[in-house]
Amino acid sequence: MLNSNIQNIITFITVSIDNTNIDEFISDYQQIKPIQDPIFWLSCGAFICLMSGLIFADLMKSKINKLANKKISPIPLENPRTISSWFSFFTGLTIIFVSALSIINFSIIKSLIFASIISILFGISMWKAIKDLLIQVEAGTVKEIDEFF
Repeated sequence: MLNSNIQNIITFITVSIDNTNIDEFISDYQQIKPIQDPIFWLSCGAFICLMSGLIFADLMKSKINKLANKKISPIPLENPRTISSWFSFFTGLTIIFVSALSIINFSIIKSLIFASIISILFGISMWKAIKDLLIQVEAGTVKEIDEFF
């Protein structure tokens, strides 16, 4: 009984597929080249953010370890490795914003302008916050989070 039902279903599927033209059955979707696909760029931006964020975190960890073990100051923060990892993180964030806005049908130019402004503002403000935090860590006077606000 069960075998005959399965066989009937398989027969129905094969007969239905053989009698229909697949090109007419599947609706026409807009073909997007992978380089123009916003989902592709969204995932590229996420990957760039993840990797450069991990690199930056590792650099900060090594600076803190050098301060604790060898008494080497974590300041200056402005060396090529930290700046490039920080810049690449916010470049990836810009790519994410542009991709997300283009998915909801914003124009690429407006998305790029908005994403660049947001990324620059976040990048500068967070750089200053991390620099202030490292100065406090070096001085041994780390404030609680409530004192920042």
